[in-house]
Amino acid sequence: MEINKPIRISLPKQISIEIEKAIKKGTFKIGEKIPSEPDLVKTFEVSRNTIREAIQSLIQAGVLESRQGDGTYVVTTSRFEANILNRLNNSKISEVHEVRVSLEREIVKLAALRRTQSDLTEIKKTLENKNLTKGSFKENSEADLAFHLSIAKASHNSIFYDLYKSISEYICTSIEKRLEITHMEEELISQLHIELFEAISSQDSKKAEEVINKILEI
Repeated sequence: MEINKPIRISLPKQISIEIEKAIKKGTFKIGEKIPSEPDLVKTFEVSRNTIREAIQSLIQAGVLESRQGDGTYVVTTSRFEANILNRLNNSKISEVHEVRVSLEREIVKLAALRRTQSDLTEIKKTLENKNLTKGSFKENSEADLAFHLSIAKASHNSIFYDLYKSISEYICTSIEKRLEITHMEEELISQLHIELFEAISSQDSKKAEEVINKILEI
């Protein structure tokens, strides 16, 4: 019988994993500066060199960014997201759009089949917040994205959710451009979002797909 021997993880690797977990949990948020090197040394009770090596690995992975004379900032939530964003940065806009469309369709179908009562409460909450948001294009797009992310979460497929979340910056940009439309079209989109929620609520996956197709066409 062939057995794989356990692999020892180096101390810097362990520290980098813990920092990445803290980022995923929201302890360290995107755009925020992580604690200073001396503070991290105290927190993890390891040497300065260990912290530096751990931080450097996350910088190379695209999770953190070092800013000269300022500190180290969080730029993505994980190595996974960093890799996806790097891939998207080197892709055609048309390809990104095709990925988004495919994700949206599968996500709403799964959400309709798998949503829980708790999921419906969260989707309704984000929908109401979106309908109340009357700010800038950026604020509107962020509210729109929160609504779609709550649906992605209701699909109960963590890979779909992570993929969707990873391209959120690109999706937000797309939504911002879409919001530069007439008031009549915006009212239509709002109505379609309500229909999408109702389709998911009634677990009608076919109807959910039909509605998301109409939204994507706009």
